[in-house]
Amino acid sequence: MEKLEKLSESYEWIEKIASKTIIELLKTKDMLEEVHDRFFKEYELSNTKFNILVILYKADKEEMYMSRIGERMLLSNANITGLVDRLEEQSFVKRVRSIKDRRKIVVKITKEGVECVERVIEDYILWSKKLMETLSKQQNIQLIELLKEICETGKTVII
Repeated sequence: MEKLEKLSESYEWIEKIASKTIIELLKTKDMLEEVHDRFFKEYELSNTKFNILVILYKADKEEMYMSRIGERMLLSNANITGLVDRLEEQSFVKRVRSIKDRRKIVVKITKEGVECVERVIEDYILWSKKLMETLSKQQNIQLIELLKEICETGKTVII
């Protein structure tokens, strides 16, 4: 949080509302990343490792190759390999030969991985509700719509 306070102080020169809004959004993003990281640390996970577990959890019977996981997460195979290595050390995933093509390796979620995902999802729902309870349900809905609009506009803005 210290980082956010220093950031705020360094932007005191900004007077235009659009610029102030962007700075507040950036500060909020930093704060959310920090508390998000702390949440996942409680489970000895990172957000990225958890995303891999969720992809595998939802894959059901679909064979998941590292390249397919990387495509879904927009990460390189090298990054996925390291993350899968660490998840394997935690006994959350295992590598097995593909049924369709014995030359290929598939990543599968283990029983421990399934239990972890289900526990984290349940806790995440409670945690996120507590984090966002400062806003009413209607305000949360409005915020989601406003953020979506900003994202769409941001895609078209050329500087």
